[in-house]
Amino acid sequence: MVSPGCDSPSLSDRSRYPYLTRMTPSDRFKVTAVYEVMKMFSFHRVGVMDGPFYTQGAKDFFLELIQRDLDAGTYGWTVLLDRTVGSPADAISVADDVLARDSRINLMVLPEYMGMWVLCQFFLRDMLPPDYVWFVAAFGNWVNGVTAVVAETTECPCTATQLARVAGGLMISGRSPIQSTSDLHGLSGTRLSEISNYYNTACQQFANGQGACDYVWTGYFYDGLWHLVSLLHTYLIQQNHSAAELGTASSRSALYELSLQQDYVGLTGRVLPPSYGDRDGVQLIRQITGGTGNEFSELAYRTGDGVWWLRDLQWSPFDNSKVVPCSTGVCSLGDAFVPTDRINQCPAGSVFSVQLGCVDCGVGRYATVGMSECDPCDVGTFANQTGRASCHPCTAGSFNNILGAEGCELCGKGFFANETEATDCAKCPIGQYGPQKGLAECTECPAGRTTGFSGAVDQEACQCQGELYQGTCISCAFNTRYEAGQCLPCSEGLRCDGSSTAEVDPGYYADPSAPFDVYKCLPQEFCIGGSPGACAGGREGIPCTQCPEGQAWAVGAYEDCTSLSLAGWLAAGLAGMLAIPALYFMMNMKQTAKATTMLATSCALAMTISMLQNVGIVGYISFSWPSELQWMFDLMSLFTLDLQAAGFDCVSSSPVASYHMTAAMLPCALLWLIVCSLLSKLLPARWQFESAKVVSTLGQFVQVSFTIYSKVALSPMMCYTHPNGKSGMLEHNGIFCFESAEHTPMRL
Repeated sequence: MVSPGCDSPSLSDRSRYPYLTRMTPSDRFKVTAVYEVMKMFSFHRVGVMDGPFYTQGAKDFFLELIQRDLDAGTYGWTVLLDRTVGSPADAISVADDVLARDSRINLMVLPEYMGMWVLCQFFLRDMLPPDYVWFVAAFGNWVNGVTAVVAETTECPCTATQLARVAGGLMISGRSPIQSTSDLHGLSGTRLSEISNYYNTACQQFANGQGACDYVWTGYFYDGLWHLVSLLHTYLIQQNHSAAELGTASSRSALYELSLQQDYVGLTGRVLPPSYGDRDGVQLIRQITGGTGNEFSELAYRTGDGVWWLRDLQWSPFDNSKVVPCSTGVCSLGDAFVPTDRINQCPAGSVFSVQLGCVDCGVGRYATVGMSECDPCDVGTFANQTGRASCHPCTAGSFNNILGAEGCELCGKGFFANETEATDCAKCPIGQYGPQKGLAECTECPAGRTTGFSGAVDQEACQCQGELYQGTCISCAFNTRYEAGQCLPCSEGLRCDGSSTAEVDPGYYADPSAPFDVYKCLPQEFCIGGSPGACAGGREGIPCTQCPEGQAWAVGAYEDCTSLSLAGWLAAGLAGMLAIPALYFMMNMKQTAKATTMLATSCALAMTISMLQNVGIVGYISFSWPSELQWMFDLMSLFTLDLQAAGFDCVSSSPVASYHMTAAMLPCALLWLIVCSLLSKLLPARWQFESAKVVSTLGQFVQVSFTIYSKVALSPMMCYTHPNGKSGMLEHNGIFCFESAEHTPMRL
């Protein structure tokens, strides 16, 4: 096909036109040049728009090229919009879409007048280069002066200057004009520059200089005619076919194969039809870099071998710094300014959408600059408006525990949150209460009061943690105790916790009726401490000094008295009565110069008794003896006439009776010795007592018992002080010196 106007992509359909070859490149190659330049600059997001029906094929092929890359996974593309312009109203709508979807790199497959409609709307929206880049696959008259021709019309209300401003840097891909080089034409043998000069001269002379010259189409006519002549010459002359064979199926196939074998330098560049017969040819890329009437300059040639750059690429003629150095024929991208195919980031609070451009985040979500998706607000934060760059923190007293919340909930009554961004609320602690919702802090209970549980909701839950006295809550500190409206120090022998009760320490006693009236126990093991009134082994009285009726103290516990208990005391009394006259005779035997066995025994016995009495008295010292020695002092107490230790409680539980009996033992023994002396007068002379010896024996009795009876005599005066200030007898703790009724007869 020779006609350069036959460039519809539909003719490239091999199923419909299997033997077609054409000299002029299809409109497919107009967009191919744009496609390759876009990939060279790594543009990935583009917008596409076409116009009348004859532009649709080129746009469809551009989209086909993009889809091939996507299917192969070799290059990532995003088509931000795909629109058709058929009216000024469409131009307005397209401009709004380009702005909304932030389509910074756009291909217009439009004739010049429709392209100017769209560019005017871009100018009115301040969508100017180099922020916005326009590519055009040339249809119509995209030539110098185009801005002035279309400007200030009903469809295009912008001025020529405004159109030149918004179109600055626009790149147009179209067929190349006649080549004027020193190369020879491959078929005619004429130098290309000579053909160009001849055509230029002849065109200027045609119709006295008024003829229309077309430097773009004429070269394809020239090459096409020579191509057709070459095919017919080869088929008819060289291959010796007849003219009658032309038009047959065999001739179409033969001529098609001959066409594919052609490879020569043409006036429109190299002529080398590909296997499918649809010639690539040379595409000229022009750019708007000048003012009205002189807008276009040649930028690059594109062939199947690549792009040959003629000059630097200037993204905007109004900013000389925004360029790509390409004057050497190859662009140096390392030193280039390359516009981005969309804004670097959507504003904070929005993210990019292919369909809608920068879209505000919805409620409950947010986005900082550069985020590709809106994230939900984290727990403890919320966004109750769209377009948020960050989420609001829940204020103190509120919370939420879900992602993407639109608000926060107030803490309920009895709960609080004292920090922002809380994910839950805590119960008011013991001693505080929360009377309303949304509290950052709970209210303290009045002084001296507290709650018995956490999460209290009103002041009524605050109970007195101490004691109420005449309507006033009194709370005593640790190691003090409450009594009659005041806090008192914890006295010796008590463990206090600030309440009206106290625990008794071991070794001390307090009566339940007066729990703070403390007595010190001797020996300490009689009082086990704990609750007031507690005694060891069932002892009774104050402080744990009395045996229960009918019982006597044994080792560590009380045992019931039996008939043998009283009989034992009667036997002991009888033995004592017999021992006294026996001692008279033993102590008054005839003396010799040599000590007899009886004399030595008597002396030893006397010293032993004196020693045991002394040891027993030492046992009365208020001191905690080691358990290894305590048994010895307990045993020696018999020699100090401690009747309680000998179970006298089975005879009488009265300490006065015990004391009087102890005190009367020596006088009774002396009196009985005298009685025995008188009764001895009735016996034979051998057994009669001598008066002098009786007096001596009485003296020896007093001498031996002097130590113990000194202790017995002083016993009522041997007192110690209790923690409550009272004085108790050291030997009988339950008798209080100069206070108890029992103490008077003992002193007397």
